Amino acid sequence: MTLLLDIINGFHKFLWYLNISPKYLNRAYTILSLFPTLYILRIVYGLWVNQNYIQFSLYLLVFVILLYFVVLNFIYYFFDKNVKGDVTRLFAKYLPEDVFNIEGDNQISHNLMPNTSEVAIDFVDHFELQLEENIQTLISEDKIPTNNLTNSDGFLLMKNTLHPYYYLKKVEEDQYELQIGTSYRDLEKIGTIHQKEALDPVGLFIVGGDFVKEGVRYHERYHLKLLVKDNPTQDVSAEKIKNEAETTSEVGSRSQRHKKKNAK
Repeated sequence: MTLLLDIINGFHKFLWYLNISPKYLNRAYTILSLFPTLYILRIVYGLWVNQNYIQFSLYLLVFVILLYFVVLNFIYYFFDKNVKGDVTRLFAKYLPEDVFNIEGDNQISHNLMPNTSEVAIDFVDHFELQLEENIQTLISEDKIPTNNLTNSDGFLLMKNTLHPYYYLKKVEEDQYELQIGTSYRDLEKIGTIHQKEALDPVGLFIVGGDFVKEGVRYHERYHLKLLVKDNPTQDVSAEKIKNEAETTSEVGSRSQRHKKKNAK
């Protein structure tokens, strides 16, 4: 087992030094994960033959879990598809967005632009792989600023990194289409926004990517945050209606008191 771990660690360092695309790097790691999974299967078989059923059950459970994630990764990274039984979607749905980040502000400064809010985006299927390739191309062409992680912890992408090429297209009265690309000539749809009010975008921020923590390099899937300006007109109108209602109520009360006084 020690020899197997040493071999895997050697391959890990070799792949990291190659600095290849995350898409093919993840494919390589998926194939590499087959070796420890098959080794666990060998242990399971040995425990079954020796009739050690308690440890057999425990190792069998470990094998099933590992095989489950190997299959998920294989389908996702080789066929660009998501499986309905993907439990990782539950992690992304119920855990806070910054739970896996090493920066507390999730790479975006909340004080960067006041009076803004994030808009929910209904992304198309398999947009993550499209986004990975898109950002990797932008990084290789020096269109996105990056940090030097050689001697420091942190994210590869600089804080408050904006996607340089995106377009918010209004397709219906209450529907927008979000498009991104490596230039304005190759924009592709990645999601839909359902919003009745007019949107005034501030920027499309990129979150995630490679990061180093305690000298170890990791990769977190990229995701996007679209920030728009809050609509001050609605707030002013609501405040105006409220003030008018209070004024009307106060005038009505005074009129009632005046009538009662004259009646006496």
